[in-house]
Amino acid sequence: MIPVWLQMVTALSAAAAAGTMGMALVPFLQMQGLCDLEKQKESEDAPEKELRRPTMGGLLLCFGILFGLVLGVTLLHEFGSLDRTSADYRSQTTLLRTLLLHAGLLAAGGFAADFARVRGRMRYHVNVLLPLGAVFLLTLGLLLWQEGMTWTILLPAAVTAICWQLIQTAEKGTDGMSITLGTVQLLLLTVILLKEREAMPALFTLAGAGACMGCMIWGLHPAKCRLGSTGSYLLGSMIPLLCAVQGRWKLLALLMAVYVLNALPLLKKGERLTLLGRMERAGMAAWKRITVLTCFAVFCGVLAAVTG
Repeated sequence: MIPVWLQMVTALSAAAAAGTMGMALVPFLQMQGLCDLEKQKESEDAPEKELRRPTMGGLLLCFGILFGLVLGVTLLHEFGSLDRTSADYRSQTTLLRTLLLHAGLLAAGGFAADFARVRGRMRYHVNVLLPLGAVFLLTLGLLLWQEGMTWTILLPAAVTAICWQLIQTAEKGTDGMSITLGTVQLLLLTVILLKEREAMPALFTLAGAGACMGCMIWGLHPAKCRLGSTGSYLLGSMIPLLCAVQGRWKLLALLMAVYVLNALPLLKKGERLTLLGRMERAGMAAWKRITVLTCFAVFCGVLAAVTG
């Protein structure tokens, strides 16, 4: 249904848009002082240096997704074989509008949380709960106006996405893991959607994966910017909402398993560190830590694709 060249154009255009946008956004955020203050040591004997890394890097994700998706949908309408009068097309279009509305609202809520934290008006522990809960309530109200959306679908989707978000952000400074796992999981989900001939949602996940790849440029060590709540709210809800709205609970559980695995050590008494934190404490290099969790995520995703 979607030609391979169109899939490539959607993903690569989203990646190029997100990566290129950073050339303007990162200096702008620095100029406006919208940065997180961090202290870092280059070695054990070196003094601590105060670093100012821009937050709200999630705006790059938003721009990349929107750019890639608009281009992909336009080309699909022009060169694809969609029947615009069919009930399936209307259903997929409704789902795409739902995803875009939800993603936009979450990004806006994350942006407000980032701005408030940087300006010192809100403490960090409130950021996850207050804006996220408010955005979900607003999202639920607006989505009920969408055709085919009911409380029985949306309420489990919202609860699941909130749980995913809390587990995903159990530890600060996990941008590398979030972007890498997000890319892998969205690509795996794209394969499943294409297999079931769901073109519109597949374009959304392709654009999301491409935007994540574009953000990787700005997240390479030493990171030039942080995703912030703007990016984590968005990444933490794209997959669970899509899976929950379509009733793909087994797929959702398998994709969520890597975040559960990372958070499991928090249940152990004593020092509260995630699996990622414990690997870091043991001296494992960052790329090795991310590779281990990524391989586990790929295994779960392939298992989901094979078992249907």
